[in-house]
Amino acid sequence: IQGPEYKLSDFRGKQPVAIVFYRAYWWMSCKRQLGELQQSKKLLDESGVQILAISTDNLDGPMGMVANDGIEFPILYTSLDDSVPHLFGVFDLFGDGLAAASVFLVDIRGDIVWQSIGENSAHQVSAEKVIEQVELLK
Repeated sequence: IQGPEYKLSDFRGKQPVAIVFYRAYWWMSCKRQLGELQQSKKLLDESGVQILAISTDNLDGPMGMVANDGIEFPILYTSLDDSVPHLFGVFDLFGDGLAAASVFLVDIRGDIVWQSIGENSAHQVSAEKVIEQVELLK
C-alpha cells in the first residue's frame, strides 16, 4: 500500500485532529460511520479539524470501495504489529485482532481531549458527536 505517512506531531500547533479507528471498511457500521464523517467533512473543515481514519484491516481491496464512496479524508492502514493501535489502547479488545472502533480528538497542543472507545464490535461514534466535541474546543 502506497501513500503519504502522517505523524501526529505534524499537526501540533496547527490544527486539531480527529483520529478514527475503524474495524474494517467492509463492515456496514464502519462504512456508515466513515460515510457520515464524509457528509460532515465541510463542517469539520470549517472547524479546522483534520480527520485521520485508521484501520488494522488490510486496505488493498477496500481502497477501491473508499474511492467509489467518495471518502476525501485520509484512510490509513497500520499493520497488526505497528504500535499505533497499541499506543491508543484499542488493539484486539475483543480478541479478533482488529482495532476497536474508537475516536480520539487531539487538540493543537497534541493532547487527547476527548475519546470514545468501542464497548463492543458494533460500537460507532456518530459524526454529530464528533462535531459536538470539536465545537467544545473553541
